[in-house]
Amino acid sequence: MLASMGGRIVVTGGFSYIGSAVAAECLRRGFSVHTLTNRRPPDGTRLTRSELRFDPEYLAKELAGATAFINTYWIRFPWAGLGFPAAVRNSAMLIDASARARVGRIVHVSVSNAPGADDLDYYAGKAAVERLVRNAGIAYAIVKPTLVVGPADVLTNNIAWLLRRFPVFLLPEGGSYRLQPVTLPDAARLIVEAALETRNLEADAAGPEVFTFAGYVRQIAAACGLRRVFLPAPNPVVLGALGLLGLMLRDRVLTRDELVGLQREMLFSKTPALGRESVSAWLRASGQELGRRYVNDLDRHFRSGALDPIVEASVEVGFREE
Repeated sequence: MLASMGGRIVVTGGFSYIGSAVAAECLRRGFSVHTLTNRRPPDGTRLTRSELRFDPEYLAKELAGATAFINTYWIRFPWAGLGFPAAVRNSAMLIDASARARVGRIVHVSVSNAPGADDLDYYAGKAAVERLVRNAGIAYAIVKPTLVVGPADVLTNNIAWLLRRFPVFLLPEGGSYRLQPVTLPDAARLIVEAALETRNLEADAAGPEVFTFAGYVRQIAAACGLRRVFLPAPNPVVLGALGLLGLMLRDRVLTRDELVGLQREMLFSKTPALGRESVSAWLRASGQELGRRYVNDLDRHFRSGALDPIVEASVEVGFREE
């Protein structure tokens, strides 16, 4: 691994969740960073910015001269006419543009255990993009995070939000399945270190701790100073209850793909952990603020907040100069 490559790195979503942490890690290592994003920049950013527009000629021009391209683009669920097939096509355009622009290296951020889950559209789409990266004809790395935990994280924060507001928490099918979360800074470090490699590689980004889902929820409750009743419940009951809550919140609280993937232990790595930071320690340090505000993903990506930087993540990883 090279200590530093210098030069210019292009990152998609540099003012979003994972992308903001990746961009900050690149800056810390002395790279200049250009981001493709439709979000407005936060005050004090050192990134240059262009819009993320899916036009082949435009993308190739934006990527020209890049030492590496780090791609965090994806969607969590279909909405407003944008589904997983379209997300795969958009990803293919980014990958093809990288090859045409002769980018030194592409680092694609995927998800752990995507291949083999063809019945789950989220994971099947991720696996399809992984294949495109492998066949692009340029040096590559595919980094596959499990569950990334940090400021503005949807799943962990919104579990805490539910715990703060309801005395009973439903554990889908009892919650005995395992997950292996990774902190946001750890994930960013592993992604940028993959950009510094010279060989093609694929690696999970997973933390050193393994939890059952039930154990993870209890850790969140303890970090928030809450005592709650935990009840096992069948998947249809949980998805139905969260569906009704989503109607009130005007959001998709949890998708079937996310729940089934969690229960199949898709967020558990089968390889030795590369993450170093304790998620338990992060939860304890963040518990007083965790879940105070609901993170509405539809607002954040499709409605009122679609053009705003994800401020919590940007502040945490040092984008702003106070």
